[in-house]
Amino acid sequence: MDPAPTDPPPAAVGQLWSVDAGGLRPELLAGEDGVRALGALFDDLVEALGLHPVMEPRWHVFPGPHAGVTGFVALSESHLACHSFPEHGGLTLDLYTCRPRRAPDWRALVGRRVGGAGPVELRVRTLHRALPAASDR
Repeated sequence: MDPAPTDPPPAAVGQLWSVDAGGLRPELLAGEDGVRALGALFDDLVEALGLHPVMEPRWHVFPGPHAGVTGFVALSESHLACHSFPEHGGLTLDLYTCRPRRAPDWRALVGRRVGGAGPVELRVRTLHRALPAASDR
């Protein structure tokens, strides 16, 4: 009897970390102070994971009383992006790398730069990316 045909394995193309953080200091998530604190967090992540920015981070500070911040940096490995919610003491962060890496200590990194008096509340989801096999197309 002939063995059953097998599909080729999918082509692994990296991973995405999606991080939701709460219990953070609102003043470090807003305005120009937010740009400085989140810029330092980006720098920490780049160093911790050995990433390679291909541009300076881009920042947008929203108008209004809460003045949240959106940031993005393109990496040779892909990208790092965040959006702050000072009115909720929260931050969302996405990091996509084109090859698997060991997860950083998200709680320590986020806590060091924007943490509050209490514990950082954190939810980290990891998605392993893979291109479909030829039979999936």
